[in-house]
Order: sequence, then structure tokens, then C-alpha cells
Amino acid sequence: METLRKRIQQVKKKRPGYKEMLDFYQKVREEQEKVRTSLTIEPIQLKKEWKTLLTKEGFPLLERKDFPIDIQASLSLFKSLCQIGKEANPHMAEQVKKIENAMSKKKIDLGTLFKEGGNEQMAEGIAKELGLDKKILLFFIHSSLKPSIEIGVEQLSREIETETWMKGHCPICGSLPSLSLLKEEVGKRFLLCSHCGYQWRIDRMICPFCNNRDQKSLQFFYAEEEKTHRVDLCDKCHQYIKTVDLRTLRETDLPLEDLATLHLDITASKKGYKRPVPNPWID
Repeated sequence: METLRKRIQQVKKKRPGYKEMLDFYQKVREEQEKVRTSLTIEPIQLKKEWKTLLTKEGFPLLERKDFPIDIQASLSLFKSLCQIGKEANPHMAEQVKKIENAMSKKKIDLGTLFKEGGNEQMAEGIAKELGLDKKILLFFIHSSLKPSIEIGVEQLSREIETETWMKGHCPICGSLPSLSLLKEEVGKRFLLCSHCGYQWRIDRMICPFCNNRDQKSLQFFYAEEEKTHRVDLCDKCHQYIKTVDLRTLRETDLPLEDLATLHLDITASKKGYKRPVPNPWID
């Protein structure tokens, strides 16, 4: 956490306008880290046929609802995050009050939502029925589940050959990537799962969303003052993904790097490109 705090201070100094978002991010991450040390997670028992499907058919190992979750720890974390949300901004504070009111009247069953892996359709249905901001509700749910999910990923990572997967979706849960990463001296390219945080290899010159390999329709841009962060664009599907060069930023928090480069998302959007997986930290 100390490395995270130092990096946040660096970003604040460089981009003062991000202070509110970064303060909120730091508080959430600190609460998640507190919970992580006390989690009780059941070992994941993989069936042999699941591994076969992963290897031969390219199917992921799990569905989101299959991750073992420490329900009580997640419930406790959810309440702590709500308290942080009350101080974040007026809109979030208003939404937290609505969420807490709905929970007190048993109109939101968090236990069931957690057991379903934060099922987005279920959460969106609840948000619509209760007049809640679905983005904020989903954010609190997923942020509460994240420590448990990360423990599951640590278990499952031993079952996967990271170097040979080479697909645009996560081998563990099947979700799309939120970031692209460059590692090692040769600049091997990895993708970061938007849901579970797993990292896996992919080719340098390919769009992870449509598998386009035509170099003429693949391009990138970066801000002159920060060449460690760039945006990879695909002119075939008109989608983009940000890339973080970890050969320079050796120790960093990847969701933080995503949040700290919101200006690159804005530029890509103005150019007419879409991000398939929105940044969950940005309302």
C-alpha cells in the first residue's frame, strides 16, 4: 500500500484535477486490503473436463458466479465502502443513502447478489426498480467482491499456461480486458482482465476485441510527456485499449494507472473510438 500511496501523490502533483478521484480510489483500496487479510476462501475444485475445454476449445475455466466468495467479509466491505461513498461527491452520497434505505427495508439482497458473482442483469434490474444509479450499485458490488475474487485467481493461475493462451478474453472468467501491458525487455504484451485481474499473453500486433492483424489499420497515440502510457486503436472495429509499459513503471497499481490516464480515454473518444470495457471508477 505504501507504493500505491506514493504513486498517487506523484499523479496528484502532475494532475491536480484528479485529486478527488484519486483520494476516493485510495480509500477504497485501503479498505479492500484490510479485508483481504481476514478472508476465508474455499479451494476451487476444477473438473478435468473444464481444463480440457480450456485447452482445446478456448472456453474459460469459470463463470463469474463460480468464484468462491467470503460473503460476510464482502458484506462488511460493502458497508465500509458506502461510508466512503458518502464523502466522495454529492451524487454518490445521495445514491448511498438510497442503497442503505433499500437494504434496511430488505429490498436489496446483497447475499444473493454476491453468491451470483455480482450478476449484472440482476443488479441492473434492482437499480431500475429502486431508481438507483446502476453504475454506482455495480461498482460497490464488484469492489466488495474483488478481494475474494483475487484469492480465487491466485489459486487458478497455477492451472493455466499464461504464455500460450493468446486470446482476447480471460482464460479464467471469460471477461474482456481493461488494459494492455508491456513486460520484460523484449516488450511481451499481456492483457489485464477487467473482472478478475488475471494477466495473460497476447500478440503485440493484434486487436484483442476483433482479432484484426492488419498493421495498416492498427495504430496508437500517446501524450508526449508520458510515453509509458499509450492508446492502441483499431480502425476495423473502432475500439481501443490503453497500454501501460511496465518496463519503465516496474511497481505500480494497474487500476490506478487506468484511472490516472482518463485524459487518454477522452482523446480516444473524440477521435471516434469506443472502449468496450468502461472504467468502473469513473461515473
